[in-house]
Amino acid sequence: MIISQIYFERYWISSKSLSFNSWMIGLVIIITYFIQEFFLLQISLVNINQVVFMQVIATVMVFRNRVYKIWWPLLALTPFFANLAEYLLGLLPLTNWWYWIVESIVFTSISLFLVKLHGCSKRARFFMAIASLGIIELITLAINRNYSLVSIAACKLGLFLIAVFEEQLVKVEQRNDEKIKLIQRESQRDDLTGLLNYRALDHEISKLANKNETNNIVIGALDIDHFKTINDTYGHFVGNEVLNHFSTFLRKQIHTVFPQHGFVYRFGGEEFTIVVSNYSIKEVDKLLHQVERMLSEQPFKSKDGFKLSISFSCSITNHLKDESLDETLKRADKMLYLVKENGRGWINSDRYSDQKIENGTTSPLNMTSE
Repeated sequence: MIISQIYFERYWISSKSLSFNSWMIGLVIIITYFIQEFFLLQISLVNINQVVFMQVIATVMVFRNRVYKIWWPLLALTPFFANLAEYLLGLLPLTNWWYWIVESIVFTSISLFLVKLHGCSKRARFFMAIASLGIIELITLAINRNYSLVSIAACKLGLFLIAVFEEQLVKVEQRNDEKIKLIQRESQRDDLTGLLNYRALDHEISKLANKNETNNIVIGALDIDHFKTINDTYGHFVGNEVLNHFSTFLRKQIHTVFPQHGFVYRFGGEEFTIVVSNYSIKEVDKLLHQVERMLSEQPFKSKDGFKLSISFSCSITNHLKDESLDETLKRADKMLYLVKENGRGWINSDRYSDQKIENGTTSPLNMTSE
């Protein structure tokens, strides 16, 4: 039950951008929760002739690593649901309605206090919450004059066993979540160079574009010159060494000059993409010229002793507002094609997109070679 609620909740959070979907999945979570509560009520009545364990699910959910607000009202409403069900079944008199409110306020307050109490571990706070629920259940039995060995055992031992079991379920779900995240991270990495791939690039652009503090995004398309000739002349193993050397060198320079704002991706083959946020296209252009000069001054030496001079062709442009990643990459790719057509080994800067970022001009595309 806990696992199903967690996955419902995740889908609810991911669909919040769509108002209708958000309301629908929120409603599904609420309905599912109270269906589960009804089954818990039936199970406890059939087995021990007492209504217990009703607030365990909501308690588990609010004590997870990330607490979502939907569970607090559900936690507060659960005593009303349980007591109303008992009243309808003829198990409780309506004269104790005031206690339903007190029970709700007391347990919700205790849970809120324990969630915010960071002096002890989350595990300890969770068990303290379950213990307080057991105490409240015992007080309820005393008010209703319904003490019995079975009911007392259910309030204490039963709640403890359920707490242990539910905690283990959450841990299993968390381990599965970590495995999924690991697989997702690995799927976004290029096996050869260790660089992020196109999937990660698309995700990063969307994230940067939605950040209020992002002023502009510069995207560059790079291509190692005459890479096919390197493969044909020295073999694919040397070609792989060249790819690793170039990607490592470029990533180091980008990360050094643009810390926290520069990323390097392998787009495919000998093609690479750089993304720099909150820096101008001129600053990126300047760094790439430095990289070009440093590579020419430091020839690459393979494991077999081959010395190679590595150069690259490049185009850089700004990712414009309300523009898709593919549209920006197509413009950069078109500019890179012009570089290759004119002899390779130089950098093409899109001054038009830079003007649009600075002052909103709409002049024709003006690509200036460097």
